[in-house]
Amino acid sequence: MLDDKTKMFLIKAMTEGIECNFQNEEAKDYFIHTLQKTVDKNEKIGSKLIGDSYGLLMEDSTGDPYGIVKLSDNLVLFALLIPEPDLTSEQSVDFGRIVLAVLSTFALIEAEQSLGNTGRSAAKSESVKFNISQIGVII
Repeated sequence: MLDDKTKMFLIKAMTEGIECNFQNEEAKDYFIHTLQKTVDKNEKIGSKLIGDSYGLLMEDSTGDPYGIVKLSDNLVLFALLIPEPDLTSEQSVDFGRIVLAVLSTFALIEAEQSLGNTGRSAAKSESVKFNISQIGVII
């Protein structure tokens, strides 16, 4: 179960966005590619992210668009394309999981950069799963 601080952080991330610092377009492109790969590999996310460094469209398993991820140089924003009450349960759950995937992608890239600066390498793993109320993030 998520504690209150975690819930509030996720609500704030969904409504106000996530602060970031993309140094250039190449960094944005790498982030987008890594995020799309993360979402595609996650068996618990039925949605797909389609787009590029200008923004990503969230499509559910039937191909219906329901949300967007928009990137600027210092902020990742999330928005719904349909009213919240009209979301299916799959869309609602996937929206939250995509927000978590964005956070895990930032963490992964930061870890890669930190390891790159030390000359060490991380152990290869096919997946990392966080068992928080059945939310799995695969990277």
